[in-house]
Amino acid sequence: MFAGMLRVALLAAVIASCGKSAGNQEKPANPPPPGPKEVAPTPGPTPTPTATPAPADDLKMHLKPDEGTLTIDKAEAAAGAVATAAIKITPATGFHMSTDYPIKLSLDAPAGVKLDKAEFNSGKGEKGDADTFGEKGLGFVVKATAEKAGDYTINGVFKFGVCDDQSCHPKRQPITIPVHAK
Repeated sequence: MFAGMLRVALLAAVIASCGKSAGNQEKPANPPPPGPKEVAPTPGPTPTPTATPAPADDLKMHLKPDEGTLTIDKAEAAAGAVATAAIKITPATGFHMSTDYPIKLSLDAPAGVKLDKAEFNSGKGEKGDADTFGEKGLGFVVKATAEKAGDYTINGVFKFGVCDDQSCHPKRQPITIPVHAK
């Protein structure tokens, strides 16, 4: 009989402990310490920002001989004096300059050379910075001053359009302007 009572008491204890709801359970007096804290990995050194790379040169976008000619003068002057170089496009027979196309000449001078202007704009029906502007030709005059005697190269990109009777052809032509300071 004693064994039977023991089973009933044990069963009652098990039922009592299982009957408690999660919300009614007591929290331990001393909660266990938190486990290891996850830490986000620290990134390596921040990469040094670089200039946006220039778009790749596309030969299909260059002025072709049957479309016209591009001439670039050499800029020459004494060191410290302003040297000028003319940049001209003359369309070939059957072609004309697009005066409605946005025209832009962007230049990058080397160390030791100062440009009066690094960006020239024209087109959209406006002469803008162009020295010569019309369907028969387009030209800009670039002014540069070299600090010391020597030979330098100004690099740039010339964007313009030439048209024939059927269509217009946008161009993106890399250019170089030689500079000689005496």
